[in-house]
Amino acid sequence: VPGPLVKRVDVEGVEEFEKKEFLEYLNLRPSRGLGTSNRHYYLPGLEAVDTERIQRLYASHGHYHVQVHRFEVEVRRADKPMHRRRARVDIDLSEGPGTTVRKRQFEWRGSPSGGITQAEVEALAKLDEGAKFTVPAINEATQAMREALRGAGYPEAEVTREAWIDQEKGHADLRFQIEPGPRAKIGEIEVRGLERVPEELVRREFKRQPGRWYSPKRMREIEAAVYGLQVFNTVTVIEAPVGPDGKIDLVVQVDESKLQRVRFGVGFGIDPIRWEQRGTAEYVHENLFGNLTRMTLKGKAGYAELPAIYQPDEHGPVADVELEFRKKGWIEDQLVFTYAPTFELGIWPGYQYVAGTSRLGVSRFVWRVLELSTSYNNRWANFFNISPTLDQNRTILGRDFRDPYALAFWQFTAVLHLTDEITSPKNGVRLGFIYDIASTYLGGQFDYHKLRPDLRAYWRVHPRVQLATRARVGFIEPYGVNPGVPIDQQFYLGGSNDVRGWPLRQLSPRVEACDAMGENCEQVPIGGKSMVHGSFEMRVRAVGELWIASFADLGDVRSERFEVDPSGWMYSVGGGLRYETPIGSLRGDFGWRLNEDPRFEEPRPWAFHIGLGEAF
Repeated sequence: VPGPLVKRVDVEGVEEFEKKEFLEYLNLRPSRGLGTSNRHYYLPGLEAVDTERIQRLYASHGHYHVQVHRFEVEVRRADKPMHRRRARVDIDLSEGPGTTVRKRQFEWRGSPSGGITQAEVEALAKLDEGAKFTVPAINEATQAMREALRGAGYPEAEVTREAWIDQEKGHADLRFQIEPGPRAKIGEIEVRGLERVPEELVRREFKRQPGRWYSPKRMREIEAAVYGLQVFNTVTVIEAPVGPDGKIDLVVQVDESKLQRVRFGVGFGIDPIRWEQRGTAEYVHENLFGNLTRMTLKGKAGYAELPAIYQPDEHGPVADVELEFRKKGWIEDQLVFTYAPTFELGIWPGYQYVAGTSRLGVSRFVWRVLELSTSYNNRWANFFNISPTLDQNRTILGRDFRDPYALAFWQFTAVLHLTDEITSPKNGVRLGFIYDIASTYLGGQFDYHKLRPDLRAYWRVHPRVQLATRARVGFIEPYGVNPGVPIDQQFYLGGSNDVRGWPLRQLSPRVEACDAMGENCEQVPIGGKSMVHGSFEMRVRAVGELWIASFADLGDVRSERFEVDPSGWMYSVGGGLRYETPIGSLRGDFGWRLNEDPRFEEPRPWAFHIGLGEAF
């Protein structure tokens, strides 16, 4: 049975370390949080063990005369019969003088033949004369010099260090022995572990690497490129010794994953104007036709109630089926082609619809940070159960409302990824730009330009604190002989991913829709041609995979093109919870509106959203 629970630890005399950092080295540290892994108990004898730990800790940072004056443990009786006894720990110490570097020397066993100079390697030591001596610092210097040599093409580089310490005088003499070894280029690359995946398609991912200078970065690039084929559980690059020809052969060891998989699930969505219950299914084949063509079939079917399941003013079935084929390597090795037909059955305030779309596109990464893509898109939509206001001779919304309609457009996308990760960035900036051009000459019934620049920034301030911000605008410019935009392709804001104080798609210009008798009127969003949106979010890890978030959003949608009026921007603030799961972040947000506008009539000044994945 564990002893008394350690609840409080007081320390005096610690200046070399932050208190939290100091306590992490002890057995007797305070219990925190709710998890059992964060509980710490007192057992007799731990005072002596931790005293020795303190002495070793300070010795590793150049303090060889540390003295622990007091290490006392007070065990208090439990307040209640079922409660555990508690322990309080008091530590008082004096650190003594530190140690500084008196001199350092570098002994080279061979000299770099190119890629890097001796002076550049020695500068990475950073332990100049008079600098503070610590074991972590000398280890970091050794590692930095070795990795610099490996990065310059010396895979067998070795760096060792020695330190002579005069504890009485408080100085240290350092010596680094550096052996670069031969500089090597990448030689033959062997692939092992393949069973069903064609080897030539794997080799395509690294065929430009042989003959290049070796570096750990290139090893990681090979692993990432092969793993990016999405057909392997693990990818490991194994290095052979440098051969007499100055080349280093590699082995890419892979473990194939299942090439087919099926997933089923259920879900629901809650918004102030809409409830939705749905079932989902997904089938993926990673190696269709035996040439790494990826086929994904996703299906969703359910039922939606507007505004709520207990008050279904409007309701109906919803469905979404998407079939996507993805193939990399046609025409050019790095080009990725996709073809994706979809079918939709949906409902929004004022109308229901059935629609079909298709997208044929190609994309490519340039310089590993710039993602370029273009696609040809078709959409056909047929509306039913239309509000009479929307359906009166197609005049209320002018040329923009057609039933049914056909749309065809080219889309051009450029995304600059200056982030540490592409899918789940923690630091960096992402700049995106999307341009659509719809034309009757492409096979549709509308002519317009649509522009959407988007800037996102991320900063991991602390392992437990993530900052994120987003700013974007959107403009639609009709042109030509059929200027207009379909009602469901215009701009809308509101919902879990933008201005969270508003219900889904409700931050939008509206018309008043009534029944055939001119009664039971409601405001129906019809979208706009100008949009402004900005969000700032701070996420703090509370415990385990649970995060607490606070956010501030702004946005506005205007009917006219290129119309921006900051005085009419809508603001909201709020907070929420995120829980990290294997399929993404389960998110719940509560937003509160800070201002109102007669253009957007909403009875409630708040909105609650549940979603999967971060807002941005």
